[in-house]
Amino acid sequence: MSKSENEKLKRAQRTREFLAQLAERYPQCFTRDPAKIRPLAIGIQHKLREELNADDEWKETPNWLIRQALALYTRSGAYLNAIVEARPRINLDGSEAGTVTEQEQAHGKERLEAWKKRRAERQKTKNRVSRASLRSVPRSKPSANWKPSPRNSRKINSPAGCRPSRADGAPKQAPCA
Repeated sequence: MSKSENEKLKRAQRTREFLAQLAERYPQCFTRDPAKIRPLAIGIQHKLREELNADDEWKETPNWLIRQALALYTRSGAYLNAIVEARPRINLDGSEAGTVTEQEQAHGKERLEAWKKRRAERQKTKNRVSRASLRSVPRSKPSANWKPSPRNSRKINSPAGCRPSRADGAPKQAPCA
């Protein structure tokens, strides 16, 4: 993995962690429950920046992290569904902050269809890769000190109707000749 790919993964992880922290701090605004997700107020990024600047612990939060977290949240399928359903917009405290316009609804529908298409393509690619990787895995040979299990050590060429005796010594059928 190249350095830039590693950095991308770290940034993505940091963004997910920050979004989880936002959900703890503003549970009425950010949620993972698809039924409770509502569109965010227009300009919420600036309101969020003001709120974080007022808190010494959160003051140093970089703007790119806020933008990335909001982008991650607003590009999810559940959020796009909320836009298409025209649920009311909300502020950080969960209070209503307007409605979704018909134009925003239409744009949300386009984005949702594109999101579903990308997801289906990713799933198809994922399935192809996993099947191909299964075929390319060589079968392993038994090791030098492999011993057959009792199940593998049964006599294959035993006479018909002949079964091994039970553990208590009593035969299940007539003993084999």
